[in-house]
Amino acid sequence: MGAAWFRLYGADQPGYGFVDEQVPEISIGVDAAWRGQGVGRALLVALVARARAEGHAAVSLSVDARNAAALALYRSVGFVDTGGGKAENPTMLLRLVG
Repeated sequence: MGAAWFRLYGADQPGYGFVDEQVPEISIGVDAAWRGQGVGRALLVALVARARAEGHAAVSLSVDARNAAALALYRSVGFVDTGGGKAENPTMLLRLVG
């Protein structure tokens, strides 16, 4: 149905949603048959809670700007566009503290 994780990247090999070496980047994938049923939201909320519990100050991700459903989901949880990344794949950030 879906999979999700977060990980830290180094500046020498950044991920698509790289902000800095202290901010884990989230990756989420949901099988097409399960989209629109809350699976992505459940995975995202669980990852955010885990990152917060581990003491991370923020999490980031990259999203396809044409994916309106994903953009709406991320914004509804509090992610904001950092202005980084390419226009077609903006980097978004969610601050977990402060």
